[in-house]
Amino acid sequence: MKGALGNALIMNMVIVFIVIFYTMLIGSMAYSKAYKIKNYLINLIEQEETAGNHDFGTQTGKKLEKWDKKANEYLKNVGYHISTNQLSTCPKKEGYNEYISNTKGRYDYCIYRSNRTGDIVDTTNHPTIRKRYNYMVLVYMKFDVPVLGSFLKLPITGETKSYTVYR
Repeated sequence: MKGALGNALIMNMVIVFIVIFYTMLIGSMAYSKAYKIKNYLINLIEQEETAGNHDFGTQTGKKLEKWDKKANEYLKNVGYHISTNQLSTCPKKEGYNEYISNTKGRYDYCIYRSNRTGDIVDTTNHPTIRKRYNYMVLVYMKFDVPVLGSFLKLPITGETKSYTVYR
């Protein structure tokens, strides 16, 4: 009887160890994928801004289609998830306006643009800067586990550098 209880205890410890190991493995893979996607979207934003396309993500027209064509190709290849919600589920961020949202049929990420404006005056009392802004990207880390995967959705955010529009 002692041997059976000892073997059951060891077997339970092995099972717990395997569950912890797989949880850490799945979590690190999901975090790595979300982190790569966040960095890709930030780099894509910086390419658009450097090219002088300051309104690349306007919610209407060909500019959003052009953005989607670039971004969706990568997101499809990586295996990122598509939003199933009819309306945008992007949370409100203080100091930021929603720029690209995650409505149904789009990939599940949000891009915000800061709404800082106003003149910055130089030493000669002439306004030199019309506005400054930056972007924040929010992607979600989802666990690809059958039952728990739909409930665990952790946000990962990153910001671009600040962009300045001069007079």
